[in-house]
Amino acid sequence: MSLIDANSAVGNIVQMTRTNAGHMDSNGNKGLPVGEDRSGFGNLVADALGRVSDQQLSADQLFQKMITSPDEVEPHDVTIAMAQAEMSLNLTKAIVDRAVKAYNDITAMR
Repeated sequence: MSLIDANSAVGNIVQMTRTNAGHMDSNGNKGLPVGEDRSGFGNLVADALGRVSDQQLSADQLFQKMITSPDEVEPHDVTIAMAQAEMSLNLTKAIVDRAVKAYNDITAMR
């Protein structure tokens, strides 16, 4: 099944369409179509990873703000944000390691 024809693939510009809700749109936004179920396990994991990423980004932004304008940011706030981000990342790593170990144990049972 071809999604584009030979006439639309001329030059270095190709018109593309979003065929999966998990793909990014032309603005770089990833989103689900209206009415799609968000209660699945995959969506739960994706949302949790998004929150971990958001914590990392906010700690980095706070750290950069502390460097560029130190009078506006308390060092304690930066330390707390970085500790929270590190803890959430370590927890995520531990969960992924356990999930991989469980998968390997299950496949070794065969």
